[in-house]
Amino acid sequence: MKEFMFWNRIVILFTLGVTTQVIAHDQTGTLGEDAAASDYFLVQCSSDQGGATGKLELSIYDGTTTQGGGKISAVGVFNETVATASDPNRLDDQPGAKAAVIGSNGAYNVFVHKLKNGVKNYKLTYHCKSAEGGHTGTALQTIQDQ
Repeated sequence: MKEFMFWNRIVILFTLGVTTQVIAHDQTGTLGEDAAASDYFLVQCSSDQGGATGKLELSIYDGTTTQGGGKISAVGVFNETVATASDPNRLDDQPGAKAAVIGSNGAYNVFVHKLKNGVKNYKLTYHCKSAEGGHTGTALQTIQDQ
């Protein structure tokens, strides 16, 4: 009986780990000292079991532990639609509010930037979703890393 309980727990933990990996889309990065430093990503959204993409959701967390660099933001662009997500408080443990770039299947440009000189560490969270909120196919490519 103890062996059965042990293996049952292992299977549950493994399943939770796999589930988390499937829906977690995070990109960590660092912006260099220069105020003009920017990172540029291409997020490819596609249809899968979640349906056709209706939007890209973005949020950003400022993980910087020292002063400098000003506020950090992520800007998402799809065709002529733009949305910005910012982390207004570097000192908390939470990302800023989510932003949604309304669109469809295709390539979304995402830019991470800051306002001032100083190194910034961040975690960008991105999810391609259907209009109903289900996760759709998501892939990220780094274009520029400053």
